[in-house]
This record gives sequence, structure tokens and C-alpha cells, in this order.
Amino acid sequence: MKIAILGATSHIAKNLIYYFAKNTQYELFLFARNKDAVHVFMQTCNSTSLFRVFGFEAFFEGSYDAVINCVGVGDPAKQKNIGAEIFRLTEYFDNLVIDYLFSHRSVVYINFSSGAVYGTAFDSGITKDSLATIDVNNITSADFYRIAKLNAEAKHRAMSDLCIVDLRIFSFFSRFINLDSGFLLCEMLRCAKDHTIFHTNSVDIIRDYVAPSDLFALVELCFEKAPLNCALDVYSAKPVRKSELLKLFTEEFGLKVEIEEKGYLSPTGTKVAYFSKNYEARKVLMYVPANSSVYTVREEARYLLQMNNE
Repeated sequence: MKIAILGATSHIAKNLIYYFAKNTQYELFLFARNKDAVHVFMQTCNSTSLFRVFGFEAFFEGSYDAVINCVGVGDPAKQKNIGAEIFRLTEYFDNLVIDYLFSHRSVVYINFSSGAVYGTAFDSGITKDSLATIDVNNITSADFYRIAKLNAEAKHRAMSDLCIVDLRIFSFFSRFINLDSGFLLCEMLRCAKDHTIFHTNSVDIIRDYVAPSDLFALVELCFEKAPLNCALDVYSAKPVRKSELLKLFTEEFGLKVEIEEKGYLSPTGTKVAYFSKNYEARKVLMYVPANSSVYTVREEARYLLQMNNE
């Protein structure tokens, strides 16, 4: 099976490539601006599958069975600074794939979207009946990312004759993450590694970190069940509270924590319970994740800290 992956240097793409590379049934076509970085990463994968690395300009020259779009801005700090460019970036690469689909209609297109499409209503977890909320008369930079993702999803549903699956990621963490990213777990890891105090507030937020192996299994299910045209929320076996993460990091990794009452405003809006109870992926794809969020964080954090100590 020939798989094209756009944005091959991104966090999610690296995890998918890591698993694809273990299986000889896949032939990978990896697209990125920094081709050298992709080659360096592939050396760490011990790939048994065939792979080729290209610039984006070569995308239309190939023949693929599936295209996975991992291009995006997942880092909250970068989302805050990118401004209106997020719309152009999202549109450009999405249209690139759709133009390809118009002449290759049997191709499976998997696009990585975000739980952010639901807006800012994250008080108790998303359900199948949740509605997106955007204050259309007071749109700010915190809304740009979610609107760009929602626009792409709406366009995909309008093209119901094409096989397009939008996978909404809520939280994702792995050994391939850039620790300089503006995420909670990255800061906790840096503090544990440097033996410095981790400062946080008392709000016990909830996050859902899907395991890399479960995400890969979900992608394979999309291939198996094609053709589909739908958006699916991605979830782990169980989400995790910040208090559970703090307990894990203090007991296992020696993290020192100081609770402060001052607030923190996320660049993409406040998300207290940022996870989904919309299990449509189970109904549509028979997707049943094997790993909980806390298990995933423990295993990936262990790997990262061990690598740092070697």
C-alpha cells in the first residue's frame, strides 16, 4: 500500500512513520520542507518498508493509495504567533490533496483536525450532541486555529463523494515531541529533567492523550473501512486529570511542584475538560483504544528521561 504523508517532520507524522516503517506492506512517500530532517529521522526508525523523501512540489508526480495530511501548527505558542497565516497554510495543503483526489477518486484522505473545532465549551467533556461555539461578533486570534480547522472539515463534508476522514486530536504526547513546545507535559518534563520547580495553578484540568500505537491502529482502521466521509473524535482508553499527572511525575520522576493561584490563559482559549466522550469511532470503525492517558504519558516520559540520562 502506497502512503503519502504531508508534513513528515511534524510530531504526529513521526509517530505514524515510526509504525508504518515496521511493516513491509507499506511504501512511504514522505513530504516536507526540510528533507534532510526526514532522512535523519528515518535512520532512527530502522525502517523495513520502502520510503522516499520529497519536497511538496513533487506531490502530484506520485501515485498513492492513501494521503495523510499532518501539516499544521500544533504548538500553542506558534498558534498564537502565526495569526492569519493559519488560514492560508491550512487551505493550501488541504486544497493540494483535494486537487489530487479529483483525479484519483479511490484514494483515502486522512486529515488531522483538532478538538478545538468545538470552540470553547470544555467544561465537562465533549459528547456527540455538543455544539461548536464561536462568538462571531468578537473573533480574536484565539479563534483562528479552530475556525481554520472547522472550515476544512465543512469543505470535506460538502465533498461527500470523496473518501475523507478528519481525525480530531485533543491531546497527543510521545517520545518524538519537541520539548520546547508550549505544552503542559513538556514543561513538566523539562522541570523534572533540570530538577527545577514546576509552577502551576490549582485548576484540575482534564486531558486525553491517545497512545501513538492506538492512533496508528485508528489510521489503519480508516484504510480498512474505506470509503468513508466523516469526522471522528480521537480518544484514549481513559483521560487523565492534572492532579494524576502531578502525582505520577512527583512519585516516579522526582518532580517538585509549587501550586500558585494566579491564572493562566491558553493561547487557544481556556480548556478545563479537553476530551471527548463522542465514541463514534467505535461505532464506525470498531476502534477500541488499548491504552489510557496516564499509561501513555508514563511510558513516553520514561523513554524521554532515560534518553536524556544516557
